[in-house]
Amino acid sequence: MIDFVSGNLVEKKPMQVVIENNGIGYILHISLHTYSALPESGMPVQLKTYLHVRDDSMQFFGFATEEERQVFAALISVSGVGPKLAQTILCGIQAVDLVSAIQSGDTVTLTGIRGVGRKTAQRLVVELNEKLSQLGVLSDSASGAIPALKGDPMQEEALLALISLGYKKQEAEKALQRVKHSDKQVTVEDLIKIALQSI
Repeated sequence: MIDFVSGNLVEKKPMQVVIENNGIGYILHISLHTYSALPESGMPVQLKTYLHVRDDSMQFFGFATEEERQVFAALISVSGVGPKLAQTILCGIQAVDLVSAIQSGDTVTLTGIRGVGRKTAQRLVVELNEKLSQLGVLSDSASGAIPALKGDPMQEEALLALISLGYKKQEAEKALQRVKHSDKQVTVEDLIKIALQSI
């Protein structure tokens, strides 16, 4: 397994980054939580990684923290939860809050995440409660705040992220238009989260 990728941050989007290392550009799928921790494009960066291999494809995922990677690996071990849904879950809730919801059996919070139905929420609680406790992901580093993005929110990036999460373009545009008038100073991550609440 490749533990991490470090290099120059060539391109960043809310759901994906490209990191150049020794002339090779690595595409990594990321969560909004990791996106908010990224430096500006052109700066050096290091992300923890997870390589998901199937018969017909390979997907590379990147994480700002070891805790988020551990939670991702735990999520995809659950029946019916693939890497795309795991990524969506981590976009809808921070890893530390997800672990808290699972350990407390809070299926209401879990079903509030896009793509997570009642049965999936119950499986997460049953299958991951003990496993996440053993991982110790509720460490001080997991609960620390991640710095917000600098600069003004970018409507285009938020729109692409919402579409990547499965929303129709028109639906996402309407949600972002409502958010635009509700808060003048938000990060891209905040913009997407607020839009998700209004859809």
